[in-house]
Amino acid sequence: MGDALKTIRDFTIILAIYLYFIAWVYVHFYYGQFGISTSAIHIDYNSYLIFSYNVCSSVQFLSWLSWLAGIIIILIILAALIRRPPSKIGFLTNFSGWVKAKSSLVSIRNFFCRYRLLCFIIVSILIFPKLFSISREVAIANYRDDRLNTKNLKTVEFIFRADAEFLSPNVVLDTALSHQNNLYSDIGVIKNDSSQILRLLGQSDEYYIVLQQRPYNNKVGQLPEGYVYFIDKKDVLLAKIVLRSL
Repeated sequence: MGDALKTIRDFTIILAIYLYFIAWVYVHFYYGQFGISTSAIHIDYNSYLIFSYNVCSSVQFLSWLSWLAGIIIILIILAALIRRPPSKIGFLTNFSGWVKAKSSLVSIRNFFCRYRLLCFIIVSILIFPKLFSISREVAIANYRDDRLNTKNLKTVEFIFRADAEFLSPNVVLDTALSHQNNLYSDIGVIKNDSSQILRLLGQSDEYYIVLQQRPYNNKVGQLPEGYVYFIDKKDVLLAKIVLRSL
């Protein structure tokens, strides 16, 4: 009973390490595509494990897992065949090369048994590059999906404090800032998002991190540029997150 509990404990620790790793890679590349550092947003340890679900439920991960499971099944079958004499295995009874093949397999098995800890460490390390590749691929794919379909992200609107400079409701933008300024239209949308196109990407202690993404342009056949804003919480009097009807 004690050995079983120890095995379960060790397996749980290893699984948690893998889950945390793929979640960290996913979050790093997903937010990195938006130009957001993971250090700039609130993500605790438990949330990282939740993010790992995005990777574990992906087609890429499940395909790789199926391939890995197939190899394990083949190894189990070979191990079972090694333990049985050819006379017990009908299709191997007249196979002259079975004894030689079995001898080779036994030698391989003995090698792995003798150096099982080293082999386990090597295999465990070799898994990391593949998990890294899958997690990055899923993160970039989800980034593209969220830009193409922003309905996956919650709408957010703001009312700003009187001392929030250009964002202040007391400031008339047309008189305070030139139309030629590159940020003129951006500030206008942030102050009054009548089309509800602003989407909340995340937040930190200091900022609301917001995405402006116009819909896919069917005539042009491409997605317009998107913009990410870091809105200082000190300037915000009220933030409203819109929950859509189900």
